[in-house]
Amino acid sequence: MKYWSFATTERSDELDLRIDQAAGTVSNMNDLRTGQLLNALIEADRERRFIDRSKLVIVERDPRHLEEIMAKLLPELCPRHIVTVQNHHLPHYVVRDGKITTYHNLDAESPVVKVISRTKHPDSTAEKTPRKTVVYGRLCERHNRHKLMVGDVNGIEGVVKEEKDIEKLVDRIIAIPFLRLEHLERHRKSNGYTSTHLNMIYENGNPIMRGLEVEIQVTDLASHNASKYKPEQGHETAYGKEKLASKRDLRGRQLIIVGNSVQIPRHVQIIETNVARIAKVPNPIQPYTLVALRE
Repeated sequence: MKYWSFATTERSDELDLRIDQAAGTVSNMNDLRTGQLLNALIEADRERRFIDRSKLVIVERDPRHLEEIMAKLLPELCPRHIVTVQNHHLPHYVVRDGKITTYHNLDAESPVVKVISRTKHPDSTAEKTPRKTVVYGRLCERHNRHKLMVGDVNGIEGVVKEEKDIEKLVDRIIAIPFLRLEHLERHRKSNGYTSTHLNMIYENGNPIMRGLEVEIQVTDLASHNASKYKPEQGHETAYGKEKLASKRDLRGRQLIIVGNSVQIPRHVQIIETNVARIAKVPNPIQPYTLVALRE
């Protein structure tokens, strides 16, 4: 686990203590970006003191990261496409934004029907992170101890015409030079849903994005239509209720989600500083701190 040090001036003993306690921070970003985020958070903390005296779990949720990846991925999968956008279908408790973008392939000869992308909603991240901590017994990703366990902050789904086309698209994605395969799982559920999940590492682009993880699911059109983006897949189903009833534990750490695009409702108290807008979100599943850094 990385230990961070900060070259700042005129720090109080209390701020020194807070910085020391930020050592061992778990983040979904690389070392460079995590250091930048920590510096910004501690600078904002000087003014309003919102960081708890515990180690931190930082999730940067920036749709621009996914947009950069999609700009390079779409020419590989469906260069001719039209775009539609819809809201997240699952209920979210306090923060009311989140978009799902669908790129419909116009090439009738291609096995790819469409490609869908979304940045994980803050409330969903707050639900999943402590749940996966219990499942795996630790906060770090199972294949890389320096990374946050929740690897689907940036999520993409590729939908192909038939089940036999799934492996063709999987092979094409694995061969893309700016993506590196970290983990692959194949799923076949009792209801007939078939998919392959690829955890890919982004190995190109601007330095703060190097090593960023993106989850790509590949499924066929029949499975997609039967199982995806339907109201019956929401939190009120048996599956949803089982997930929401699961045990959660952040090991006494503070979860901070950084996201400039998030719209914070008026009834959530907002703290303003020179470098950030901060809200303590009373999510019924897992409270968290939402920080919008100023550009």
